[in-house]
Amino acid sequence: MTRHRLLVPLIAAAAVVAGGCGDKKLDTGKLEGKIKDGIQKQAGVKIRSVSCPDDVKVKKGDNFNCRATTTSGQTATVKVTQQDDEGNVNYQVGG
Repeated sequence: MTRHRLLVPLIAAAAVVAGGCGDKKLDTGKLEGKIKDGIQKQAGVKIRSVSCPDDVKVKKGDNFNCRATTTSGQTATVKVTQQDDEGNVNYQVGG
């Protein structure tokens, strides 16, 4: 049995921050949508879902991973890097 992984040389940016009092947190629900749209538009790959951690504090330089799943069941890790303390991130798929 052969296992396939989605490898897309995709790097993109998004601004996603949730408002509120206290520590700022990324709006990872919004980020999941931006990643899904970005992969579909730039790579032409149909994405069923993207899953990111729920509780990510805004902090410049921090990294975390999300998981993208295609409609055919392939998965890929999406590395997200926070560019600043304002909720701007870059993400890269595969690798």
